[in-house]
Amino acid sequence: MKQVHRLLTSAAERHFEETQLLIEQLDDQSIISEPVQTGRPLGEIVLHMIRSLEFYSRGLATDHWEPLTYNLSDYESAQEINNLYNDVVKKVLTYLKEIAPDDLNVIIKNFNRSATKEEILLEMLEHSIQHRGQLLVYLRLVNVEPAKIPYIV
Repeated sequence: MKQVHRLLTSAAERHFEETQLLIEQLDDQSIISEPVQTGRPLGEIVLHMIRSLEFYSRGLATDHWEPLTYNLSDYESAQEINNLYNDVVKKVLTYLKEIAPDDLNVIIKNFNRSATKEEILLEMLEHSIQHRGQLLVYLRLVNVEPAKIPYIV
C-alpha cells in the first residue's frame, strides 16, 4: 500500500503543477466566456475542478464530505481563481499527507456505491484530469493557446 500511496500522491502533485500552467493563463474576460453554448462559463468549470479537489481530499482525510461553492459571483476575477487554486492545492497536499497508506483500504459507504479510499483518490485525479482536458479545449475556443504541459513523453 505504501507504493500505491506514493504513486497516487506524486501523480497528484505533478497534476497540480501541470494544471497551474493553464490556470495562470486565465484572464477576467476568459473566465466569464461560454465557449460552448449549452455549457457553463470557463471560470465556473475551473472553480468546479478546484472545489472538487478540496471536497475529495478533505473527505478522505477527515470524513467530512460537504460540497463547496464554485460560483463566479464568489470569485469574480482570474486572480481570485488563481489564488483559490494555490490555496486549495496547499490544503490538498496537507490532506494527502494525513491519509496513511493503510487507510487506502478503508471502505467509504457515503455515495452511490461503496468504494475504498484508494478508489476515491484515483477518482479525484480522474475527475480533475477530465476537467483539465475540458479547460484545454475551452481555452482554444476563446483563442488562447494553452501553455505546453511538460509531459514525460
